[in-house]
Amino acid sequence: MQATLATNPALRSQLESQVNFLTELSHRTYESVRKVSELNMHYTQQLIEDSMNLGRELMNCSDPFQVTSTAIGQLQPATEHLRNYQRDLMGVLSGVQAELGRVAETTIPEATRQASAMADQMVRNAANAAADVGAAHNPT
Repeated sequence: MQATLATNPALRSQLESQVNFLTELSHRTYESVRKVSELNMHYTQQLIEDSMNLGRELMNCSDPFQVTSTAIGQLQPATEHLRNYQRDLMGVLSGVQAELGRVAETTIPEATRQASAMADQMVRNAANAAADVGAAHNPT
């Protein structure tokens, strides 16, 4: 006897649980990629603006020693922006990890329960099929 979704509610429930879990993971992953992309765009815009400002300041320099001091003066803001980017990126990634952990905590126990119910149903079906086969071979 072959189990189908229509005849085996435990199997249907298990598959629905897996689909829901994967859907939730997909949504969370999409959100995390979106947040990282936004962060990268913001940092890239900031980097371009800083580079353009440095270029303008360097073009206004008339003395070679002034060029060096101007370039060194721009290192501190660039370093600060990089530090902020790293901090924000770690915040996004730790948030993603927490979200994925919550998804797993809420869905895995239910999926385990449903898998156990499905296995129990399959054992009952196999026992019934074995009893039917035994009764067919021993008609008394």
